Amino acid sequence: MKQLFIILIIIICAIFSGLTSCKKAEEVKVAKTITSHEKDETLGMAMKRASRDLRRLSNSIEGRDWVEVEMWTKELKEGIGYSCVELYMAEHRGVSSEFVIMGSRFYDTIRKLTASCKEHDVEAIDSEFTKLLATCDDCHDVYKEKEELPLMLQN
Repeated sequence: MKQLFIILIIIICAIFSGLTSCKKAEEVKVAKTITSHEKDETLGMAMKRASRDLRRLSNSIEGRDWVEVEMWTKELKEGIGYSCVELYMAEHRGVSSEFVIMGSRFYDTIRKLTASCKEHDVEAIDSEFTKLLATCDDCHDVYKEKEELPLMLQN
């Protein structure tokens, strides 16, 4: 009798759990996660973020914080190397080979800066950071929008 009662309880539990688990599946909404680079809707926004990252890299180099130097170098590589370059190329069709060459110089300098950071080579880091700033200046001199400048400075 006791075994019959236990079997009956097991059957009732199985039926009840079967009924409750057979509910209609609810719709699951999947939200797209936006990364920091996808939020950059315009070239101007991407450049502002890259400028901020460059200042943070500079402060990290001055403080000789190797972990932060490596982190901000990576952020700068992604920010300028991917967001800014891609947005510029999307906005300005038919970029010249000079633009591609300048991009290569930028990547080469970033790579050397990262390697110097891993070796804690202070002189090389300072030298590569100076070269990095020069690649930024060279690119801006050639490709910065003239309509952003006041009329008397456009010449």
